Amino acid sequence: VMDIIKIRFESGFSNIHEHIQKLMDEMLSVSRPFITSRVTGWVPDADVYETDEELIIVINLAGVIKEDIEVFLYDNYIYVRGIRYQPVREQEVIRYHQLELGYGEFERAFRIPTPINRNSIEASWSDGILMIRIRKHIPVTRTIKVKAE
Repeated sequence: VMDIIKIRFESGFSNIHEHIQKLMDEMLSVSRPFITSRVTGWVPDADVYETDEELIIVINLAGVIKEDIEVFLYDNYIYVRGIRYQPVREQEVIRYHQLELGYGEFERAFRIPTPINRNSIEASWSDGILMIRIRKHIPVTRTIKVKAE
């Protein structure tokens, strides 16, 4: 038996992608709270992990030069942007037989869903993989003595 699902669009079709994603997340009980992207030349694949102590973002940037990558924190987001250049100049190409790789500028934004230690963000680069480690802010309980006056 299949249930009928009603979809309500509040302001026309301008946010249809968000509505469909929310619907799919609810149906599949999947949450993607961390990741957003601005569509540019291409969007690199990324994984986001959370441990008790930290958030870890792993991004596949094969073919990107380390010096062409920018990582920064703004508000509650980690932004990663850069560029991947096409290895064969377009003037040399006679015809394309298959094009699957993306080239050009990219930008990804990862929402930080938990309090973090803003001074503990580290980014490392190895074999085309960018790994960003963000230490969580661990609250410390402190007892405050009440004085009588």
